[in-house]
Order: sequence, then structure tokens, then C-alpha cells
Amino acid sequence: MNRKTTTKTIIALLAAALAIAVALLLLLGPSGVMSPGDDASDDEDVEIVEEDSPEGDADEGEDSESGNVDGGEQDGGDADDGDADEDEDPDEKLVNAFDALVDSWMEPRDEGVSLADSDAFVAAFRKLPEERREECLQRALNLVPDDNVMLLVGILMDKSIDQELVELVFNDVLNRDEEVKKPILQEIFKDKSHPCWADTAWILDVTEGTPEEE
Repeated sequence: MNRKTTTKTIIALLAAALAIAVALLLLLGPSGVMSPGDDASDDEDVEIVEEDSPEGDADEGEDSESGNVDGGEQDGGDADDGDADEDEDPDEKLVNAFDALVDSWMEPRDEGVSLADSDAFVAAFRKLPEERREECLQRALNLVPDDNVMLLVGILMDKSIDQELVELVFNDVLNRDEEVKKPILQEIFKDKSHPCWADTAWILDVTEGTPEEE
């Protein structure tokens, strides 16, 4: 074989190989061509998904637990409010009730103070725990106006109440207007067994307010 024939043969083989390569490319298409880094990229994607999934589940678990805790705290708060009402000290309830009664008499009333009103006031006062009576009475003396002073007279005339408390009311009456205290002093003067009778008699004698003996 001469040199010319050999060259033609090589060219023919190369052309055939090129044609086969082109045909393979056409058959596989662009999707069939993979870059060297494709496998690694896919593996990384898979690994990322596998790593993210547990974290996502953990976050959802934490959110769920947080929601349960919040709900429990809210429910617990409502329960605490109910327990607070139920567990309120009975003595404190009586004090609050008496204070509310006093507050309702801070302003004069057109109908004035009736005997029933005075009796109800004394009854509420008697229900108070003994260690809180002076405190509550002092508040009442400061808040009840002259027009409603007959509420306090019910306590003043009740000799079964501690003398110290009776004297608190007596001293308060002495600081009221003359037209308010004089009738009350004259009423005390009629009862010599009253703990404040001696002081009352002296005051009425000095002011010439002693009632005439019947």
C-alpha cells in the first residue's frame, strides 16, 4: 500500500468515527450530558434535605410544646383567679362589706337615717373581727357626715360594745356641730349607766344644756 492510499484510509476512518460520535450526541440529547460535578451536587442536595428535615421537625415540636405551655399558663391563670375568689379571707370579706356600707352613707339622703338603718349598721359592725373593729370604726367616723350621724349613735348607745370603741364615737360626736351633738348628749344623760354619762353631764352642765327632769 502506498502513502496516498494509507492517508485516504485514515481520513475515512476518522470521518466514520466523527459521524458515529455526532449520531450518539443526537440520540442522547442535552439531558444525557452530565458535568463532572453533577453527581456531587445531587448528593449535596440530598444531604441538605436530610439535614433540614430533622431541624424542621424539631422546630415544629418546639412550637407545639410552646403553644401547649402558653395555653396551660393561660388556663392556669384563669384557675388562679377563681381560686383567689374562693380563698379570700372570710374576715376580709366582712371588713369589705362594712366599708362598702359606710361608703354608701357618705352623702346625705333625703329620707334621713331610720332606726332600721341604724340597726343594720350596728349589726354589720358587730360581725367584724374584733382586731379590725377600731380600724373600721375610725374610717366610718371620718366618712359619715353630720346628716347621717345617727348611724354612729347606734354604736354609741350600745353598752355591750367595748367601752374604748364607744368612747371613740362619743369623742367624734363632741366635734360635731352643736345642733347635731346636743340631742345626742341629752339622750346619753338619761342613762346613768352609760360609760360616757359623767362626761356628758359635765358638758351639759357647763353649756346649760342639761335637760329638765321629768
